[in-house]
Amino acid sequence: MDNYPKYKMGQWIKEWREHEAHNLTFIVTEDCNLRCKYCYVTHKADNARMKFDTAKKFIDYIFDIKTPDQHAVVLDFIGGEPMLEVELIDQICDYFKYKAFLLNDEWYWNYRISICTNGINYDSKEVQNFIYKNYLKLKVNFIVHIMYLDPIFPQLLLYPPHPFPLEIL
Repeated sequence: MDNYPKYKMGQWIKEWREHEAHNLTFIVTEDCNLRCKYCYVTHKADNARMKFDTAKKFIDYIFDIKTPDQHAVVLDFIGGEPMLEVELIDQICDYFKYKAFLLNDEWYWNYRISICTNGINYDSKEVQNFIYKNYLKLKVNFIVHIMYLDPIFPQLLLYPPHPFPLEIL
């Protein structure tokens, strides 16, 4: 554990290919397994799910208009709660890699996957398989406002509340 860098919550970490990588954002669902008061998705809908064909057309379009100066890309998955659609995310990532390989495009090597999640499904078998498959290219952001954790995860809050920053090892 001593070989790993220590970060503090709120500390800025340098991004991969900062200011160089292009972001392709996929809103894979409007559904969520939480109902946070602060969430920008006010119209949760379990039937509002991106179809794989839509994502495939988007990827095809991006490769068609890509210019030679675009050397790196981040596939960004948001929602609702994107981990509810981890199988779809896996399909999209596989298609992206396949397309980049067929075109002999440098994005085959120069890509990252970013997922912004509340973490509720993090330990599910499907999510863990996806992480294992893509761990060298994956960044997972956990976003939950600490004020709203109490009714959801009372065991995570310390009483009295812990002063920030919390140390993450």
